[in-house]
Amino acid sequence: MSDLYNKLGPQGRALLNKSQQQAYTYNNDPDHQPQDLDFVIDELRNPKPNTTVNRVLGYLYNYVPYIKHERNLGLVIASFLNTPVCFGPNTPPFEENYLIIEVFKLITDKKLEVSQPTLSIKDFYTVIRKELENFVWYNPSANSWKVLPIICGMMLSNSLRNELYVEANYFQYNWFFDEWDEKMKKLFVHCLEYSLSSSHSEEIVFLSVTSLALVYQKGESVKKYTKRIGDAFMVEVLMDIIFLSNKVSTLSYQQYFRLNPQGPNIENEANKQILQKPVIKHLNKFSFLLAAYFTSLKYNNDNEDLILANLTRIADFNKMVNHMSASSVFNTFASAKESNPLFQSFWYFMKNLLFSEVIIFQGIFTRFLTGNQSNFIWFNNRDLDIMQRAYRQVALNTIPSLYYLNFILLSIGQGGFDNYNFVYYLGVELALSTGHHLEQLELRLFSDYNEINLYPDVLDHNYIMQSKVLFVLGLWENYLQQKPIQSEPYAKKIYLLVRDLANDSKYSSDDLIEASHSVLLFYFANSKNVDLIDCIEYVNLLISQFPNRLSATQLCIAIETIGKKILSNPQPYPENSIYISSADEFFHFLADKCAPIKPGFPIKATIPSDNPSFASAQPISEIEAHATLNTLEQDKRMENDIIHENKAKKPKDKVVRDLLPRFKKEYKFENRLAPETVREASVLALINLVPYFPLSVFITWLERIWDLIVKSNVSEANYLTGMLWKVLSDSLDLNRVELAMRWWYGTKQLSERNYVAAKI
Repeated sequence: MSDLYNKLGPQGRALLNKSQQQAYTYNNDPDHQPQDLDFVIDELRNPKPNTTVNRVLGYLYNYVPYIKHERNLGLVIASFLNTPVCFGPNTPPFEENYLIIEVFKLITDKKLEVSQPTLSIKDFYTVIRKELENFVWYNPSANSWKVLPIICGMMLSNSLRNELYVEANYFQYNWFFDEWDEKMKKLFVHCLEYSLSSSHSEEIVFLSVTSLALVYQKGESVKKYTKRIGDAFMVEVLMDIIFLSNKVSTLSYQQYFRLNPQGPNIENEANKQILQKPVIKHLNKFSFLLAAYFTSLKYNNDNEDLILANLTRIADFNKMVNHMSASSVFNTFASAKESNPLFQSFWYFMKNLLFSEVIIFQGIFTRFLTGNQSNFIWFNNRDLDIMQRAYRQVALNTIPSLYYLNFILLSIGQGGFDNYNFVYYLGVELALSTGHHLEQLELRLFSDYNEINLYPDVLDHNYIMQSKVLFVLGLWENYLQQKPIQSEPYAKKIYLLVRDLANDSKYSSDDLIEASHSVLLFYFANSKNVDLIDCIEYVNLLISQFPNRLSATQLCIAIETIGKKILSNPQPYPENSIYISSADEFFHFLADKCAPIKPGFPIKATIPSDNPSFASAQPISEIEAHATLNTLEQDKRMENDIIHENKAKKPKDKVVRDLLPRFKKEYKFENRLAPETVREASVLALINLVPYFPLSVFITWLERIWDLIVKSNVSEANYLTGMLWKVLSDSLDLNRVELAMRWWYGTKQLSERNYVAAKI
């Protein structure tokens, strides 16, 4: 704060040049030679017209830590509390008076750290406490708000105080500071009752709320601070100070769009105009406080309306953030990685905004999960039904905010973070129980032209627009993971909308295409009305993207997901048909696709062999293979599930049990498990479907796969033979494994020693 003194006139600078270590006495005797402190006190009590808050606070910072006598310290504090500059009829703006908090923290820090103490620490704290108490008791209604920032500032130094004094000399200081903290917190709470009122100006209320936000500790009950103050009043004030006030709230982010990224001293300008503003600087503190008030709200219609109204306000705020950012220089795929100071400052603010809102949403959802604890035991079934309906609506009102802020989440990383995942997945779970309400919301968010333009040239190059599409894809992915899916017609509509997004002849964004594939696979895995024509069309799309865009792993996962669905529930065809069933047609379609692939064509080295499966559109890093492949493992099996029907208990005889270990030891396939050529990957995708082959055609289809293997080159044939053996020995039920072993050893007479000779 010493830089504030550059603004002082000649007299003020002369005062600062004198020794600050002398004893000060305030004396009204006309014959007394005025001392430095006399000028300070006179300036506090009788300020000049040009005296500012900064100048007053500068005096305090430079004098208070060095005062030697208790009486002088009391005079300075009393004079400050009565100065019209900070506490006069014309209250200064909130952001000016907020500096009282910071300066009193700096004063206390300086006093704690000063190398040659002048007034003992105990006396320093005691004098200030007594002055504040006397000042409040003299006129509580008028004076209470004035002491709040002083108490707050001193409490912010408690960690340093405890480190330097309590830990170093526990028995001398612990009891003293415990007592001081208790009395000051009691005074603080008493003053809040008089300060947080609509009878005060906005400037006073904002300063009082800020003091509370900085003193409040996460996990505390807000009721011990504002027991006699309405929760609705506190919610409204906090909403104003965080989101709505044009003067002090986070709306100052709009300054980013007026600053020139190439301007001189741009980092300092961004800090001054945005990041150093009190609300933004302590945004997480305000968010924890607002979340605590939301959590503590009683269950009644007025409070439910209050929550929904404010969620709508937050969504409107986020919509504006999204649209303004979309029209700015920050709307690029590389923006978050730019080294320009303005870009770094922008994304730092946006991430803090996302974190703070997630804290607020978490508070609202926590209210639902805890049932407000204190009155939860009084709920009956009717009350619980009301709560559930209310929170379904809360979830629907929260999702748009997450939709608009998804561009920030993606800049952090698709893995999200714990608090976000809690809000996202709980919100989606509650929203899914609303049925068509969520469906209507998803379609509105996806189809609203004001939000999304699906024209490929636009969507591929607009980062923020693409982030909204990805968010809806995540919702749809979650919707399609339900067992059973709520609405098959809606699932089909999702399929038709997403199918085009996965087409790389139209779109070029890897993230968009992979997320679309992820959604489509869940549709094929869980929908009851999967059409074979759609499956064949989709597999053709997959094949067209391999290996240039899709990895071998992705291809195998996709084909196994679709094949498992078709082969597990085959639809019989008429007797005069070319194929016996839909499963027969699908198998031969895949085999016909593999046959013409030339041996030896390598998979590009740029695609790693251990490439993960399709990236999810949800805030998780990726879909694990088993998450996709096991989606058919439902509690209730589908009709005509040939896999389930043909599973039998393990026989008591030792025929299979004796053979399997010996077979596994005898055949040693190649060490590698990942395919290296296009033909290997394609045939491997077909091999992975062997566990789902119908018993009636099991050997016939194995022969078709064997024909594909032997028409490969030697290296490919050895690899594919090994992978076939791995599936036959590890993944079959006992009915199929017996057929497979007889075919392997009896019909083909295969082993490591005679394989090449057998092929020739």
